[in-house]
Amino acid sequence: MFHFRQYSAPKQRPLIMGIVNATGDSFSEGAASAAGSALDRALRLLDDGADLLDIGGESTRPGAREIPPEEEIERILPVIRGIRSARPGAVLSVDTRKSEVAAAVLECGVEIINDVSLLRYDAALARVTAEGGAALVLSHSRGTPETMRSAEFHDYGDDVVAAVAAELAAAKQLALEAGVAEENLIVDPGIGFAKTPEQDWELLRRSGEFRRLGPVLVGMSRKSFLGSFLQRPEPSERVSGTLAVALCLADSGVDILRVHDVRPLRDALLVRAKLRE
Repeated sequence: MFHFRQYSAPKQRPLIMGIVNATGDSFSEGAASAAGSALDRALRLLDDGADLLDIGGESTRPGAREIPPEEEIERILPVIRGIRSARPGAVLSVDTRKSEVAAAVLECGVEIINDVSLLRYDAALARVTAEGGAALVLSHSRGTPETMRSAEFHDYGDDVVAAVAAELAAAKQLALEAGVAEENLIVDPGIGFAKTPEQDWELLRRSGEFRRLGPVLVGMSRKSFLGSFLQRPEPSERVSGTLAVALCLADSGVDILRVHDVRPLRDALLVRAKLRE
């Protein structure tokens, strides 16, 4: 059984989670995220210093269509098997909201399931994760990738952080009741998922407040809140902004940073650690 709390990064820095898209329509990489090249990208991210990888077969970008679980499994299983063959010790996460997909990848030894639906899409996902002895990331969102930009999902009252924390806490209780171990629950405020850019910035500023719920993962890499602020329409032009956010999150105690650009972040964190000696 995998225990997240027994797996820690080197002193004074968060874990770096490299993003491996096998979707073919990633918001950041477009057609370059095709499943056929995902294994090469995964191995390169590990060589660049990723502590763990998050593999996705269904795009969760705004407006993305849902795909059948069989298609999602077909996209990601060859990637997982290839990584296991080439890097047996790699720690793997799969980004999915479907229990069928979770069951298939857990049989291949995946250690973490990353659910971007906050257990709303498939209630069985938590039970399947628990039975597989894996960790579970509860990523905050509302609606679906197709609908999450609707204004109706952006109403968080007077305090977006408090509202998101309350919804994460409710999902965490469901996961505990399904049998997921307390030490294997990780929370993610869901930057860009059913939030305005202003709400994203507030969640990032106060990300340390989520630590009372458990280990915190933040995925902010190349996202649109950076594009609108920096006036960088192309996601690939947002790397510098991503690094700036990542260093602030590291200072706030975030446990895992989920990024596309592993090597620049690793270098930045090494320099940060050197300066803090």
